[in-house]
Amino acid sequence: MLRRRMKRRRKCSYIIIMNPRRSRTCRSIFFFYGHRVPAKGGESPISSSLELFQRAREDIPDFIEEIAEKGILSKVTYKVEKQYEGGSTLAQAFGKEIQEGDDEGTRRAKIEQQIRRYGRGEHTKWEWTDDGKTLVLTHHLPAIRTQPNTNLPTFFTSLAAYYKSASGGRKNVTQQMYGDGTPIPEKYTKALADITDDIRVLHKWERGDVLVYDNIIAQHGRQLWEGGQEDRVVLASLWDGIVPGQYQSSKSSWAEVVKANEA
Repeated sequence: MLRRRMKRRRKCSYIIIMNPRRSRTCRSIFFFYGHRVPAKGGESPISSSLELFQRAREDIPDFIEEIAEKGILSKVTYKVEKQYEGGSTLAQAFGKEIQEGDDEGTRRAKIEQQIRRYGRGEHTKWEWTDDGKTLVLTHHLPAIRTQPNTNLPTFFTSLAAYYKSASGGRKNVTQQMYGDGTPIPEKYTKALADITDDIRVLHKWERGDVLVYDNIIAQHGRQLWEGGQEDRVVLASLWDGIVPGQYQSSKSSWAEVVKANEA
């Protein structure tokens, strides 16, 4: 059965985004509603993760072979204060159960419980630093998954967005490596970003638009716009459904795709 998640889209500074937080679990279907649209800009770029995989397999086959075998090690640093415009604070990411008056031990326990909801067991690790003001979260994830029913491989990562955001000075916030901890050569992440730009289409919003989006086989983002945050309001309803399958060349337990547990 599908399960709904409601939230408001936030402004960001990069173009195509498959957020690493979302790639840890799987929201299958998104419904977007154009509640308020800017006079200029604010389009939603959309690209096919199926086509991205096919193009990458043709252009950088060695990378596809290696990423299928090793997976991705995603390391994200969360702090009490926001680290960049559009980023999440520690409380915004994992603090939905925290109440005013909770002591530090209780706050940590509630945050860690939210992390355990990912259901990835030994493949999710975290470390508290800076006297509890910083959390470093590490996931070992499959980069390639398969579409339900067709079994077609889909490239389900944020590596293209990572290349652009890292180029913009966010390397200290998010690190994306091969699953064994070795670095992914920049030539590969750049190639993924270039392919993504090449295959994308731009949806120009009109007020009242409804866009239905398959999160398993597509990537999305937003363009910058003229005006303030209040000039572009796109509501999103996120639904859980059938999880994507495990790619045949990714054989270890880290490559299994799981649903997040209920809170």
